[in-house]
Amino acid sequence: MSQAVFQPEQDGISDAEWLSLLSRASGEGQRFFSENQLYLLYARNRVVVTRYIARRGVTGLFLIAVGLSAWVYALKADLGLILVLGIALTLTGVGLVGTGVVTRRDPAAREPIARWLAKWTAVHGAPKLIAEASLGDAGPEHLPAQVECLVIAERDTLVDLLLKNGAHGALSALIVSEQGYPSALANEARRLLETRAELKVIAIHDATPEGVAMPVRLQKSSVFPLAERAVLDAGLFPADVTWLAELAPAIPAAHTNRVPLDSLSFDALLLGLRGVSSGALSLYTAIEAARALTVADVAVDASSEAKPAHG
Repeated sequence: MSQAVFQPEQDGISDAEWLSLLSRASGEGQRFFSENQLYLLYARNRVVVTRYIARRGVTGLFLIAVGLSAWVYALKADLGLILVLGIALTLTGVGLVGTGVVTRRDPAAREPIARWLAKWTAVHGAPKLIAEASLGDAGPEHLPAQVECLVIAERDTLVDLLLKNGAHGALSALIVSEQGYPSALANEARRLLETRAELKVIAIHDATPEGVAMPVRLQKSSVFPLAERAVLDAGLFPADVTWLAELAPAIPAAHTNRVPLDSLSFDALLLGLRGVSSGALSLYTAIEAARALTVADVAVDASSEAKPAHG
């Protein structure tokens, strides 16, 4: 038996727990995955809640102290005006204290995942992990039998995640990055854009300011001739994060503008892209529509099984 990589007391995780996390991220070793997907699985339901007294709360406590002092003094000295002032200060202070306790919600720290991943890969490696873009020399083997759409990703590693998991075949899509990666596939994309006016172009991006601006960049791109093309935006948006069942338990509302697209599982990405290529308005609506249909199908099957047989 090989020696354990992690010491739970020191590392905060056991080998069994880490292997379970890797298994879920990789679909039991069947899929390539990214560190972002691994982190999301770890961070789910681990939102850090912090409560603290803001500056207005401290000011409120000060006003309460001054107000009560003025109140007591006015009662002893029978000074009506001071009494009214003391009451007003006290009530104002109570109001400030009531609104001065702030609750902050932050996602779980990424540091443990990076540390655990480095420690594990130093011993065992991680053959299914996409740590960097490595398909620069990709060629015809990553082309579908027939190209139905062109998918342009914001980042090169997103291209690797999709291509290595066979999304090009599942979607009948030519998949490249906006930087023109991989070069051979980018050349084919330019050729198709010049010769096929009906070719559907889909952009995918992170829920970040840079990602949201991607379709505008593509219209001005010097890499692909897209100035006269309609580009379907199938990227992730901050508003989507709080509604997507995979992401909401890990990403608080105040942090939805820095979420990588590959925080979603590959299955969810594939559902969304397949829906958008078939006419859905966005990645979010496509994912939710597909899952609602799945739930409905399960409910129908359960209902059918529950019906008594009639002779």
